[in-house]
Amino acid sequence: MKVLVLGASGHIGARLLEMLQATSWAAATGASRHKKNTASWLELDSRDPRQLAQALKGFDAVVNCVAGDAASIADGARALVQAALQADCPRIVHLSTMSVYGPAEGLVREDAPLDPTLGWYGQAKCEAEAAMHDFVRHGGEVVMLRPGCVYGPGSQLWVGRIGRWLQAGRLGDLGIAGDGWANLVHVDDVCQALLLALRLPAAQGKIPVFNLAAPDSPRWNDYFVDLALAIQATPVRRLGSRRLQLDAWLCGPPLKAAERALKLLGNPGMKLPDALPPGLLGLWSQHIHLDTQAATHRLGVQWTPYADGLRDSAAWFTAPAGAGQATLDKMICTP
Repeated sequence: MKVLVLGASGHIGARLLEMLQATSWAAATGASRHKKNTASWLELDSRDPRQLAQALKGFDAVVNCVAGDAASIADGARALVQAALQADCPRIVHLSTMSVYGPAEGLVREDAPLDPTLGWYGQAKCEAEAAMHDFVRHGGEVVMLRPGCVYGPGSQLWVGRIGRWLQAGRLGDLGIAGDGWANLVHVDDVCQALLLALRLPAAQGKIPVFNLAAPDSPRWNDYFVDLALAIQATPVRRLGSRRLQLDAWLCGPPLKAAERALKLLGNPGMKLPDALPPGLLGLWSQHIHLDTQAATHRLGVQWTPYADGLRDSAAWFTAPAGAGQATLDKMICTP
């Protein structure tokens, strides 16, 4: 099977490409806007349907791991559908997110209604899913995955910045503000699910959808404390909601503005503390629990135990070239 991986320079896409290239049944090629000097790589703009159509010729399937801004996600998905139809690429495996469920709480199955009201990311992902339905209406095949929070080695979002906030005393035991379910899923489990989805028998006229979260994933407070102990970011602080609100709303916007300014200047090597997005405060207290029975029993995912994933994550974070960076964080946005 010839497989093209879009977004192959990202956390999930890069790991997926490694795992595909280790199989005996897939001939995998990576693609992104970033150039790589390797034979199994294509440099392209995933929002350009003509570039995509040319690239997709001869491929049996494409995996959409594209991340980034709203245009890259939503417009990119629409461009992919147009290109796959033009190139006669029969199958798209699309990586969505649990954010499409919006502020839902309780045990959430794949047939729960979508809600794009949580922010630009959830809205863009809902639009991308709508594009996948257009592909199926025109005769294509789609398998869709909705992962929770993807952690493990290489995860800057759910290991790197969390660890740095813990080191700086900006995160810890949040009490009721951190009582939501974390819905963690190891990056290797997401990639395992993508491999299985590529070979899942076709469902004509329907899109098989699978939530992805480890059955033993803890609540956010437990994860914060466990990760802090694993990376020796102790003592673990007990933080109130007011302190979190001040960090997110007062420090967050100027830090984000400074980050954008550095990018415009070519990012001359200065490391800023990670801004705390206000949206995370809602996520950490949201009592949403993904139902992953379909992924376990129908797709056949074998989940990485939480203890193993925590150990892998901490080892990556504390490695000499890992994600730990606490000094500047301790000087800014810390009372």
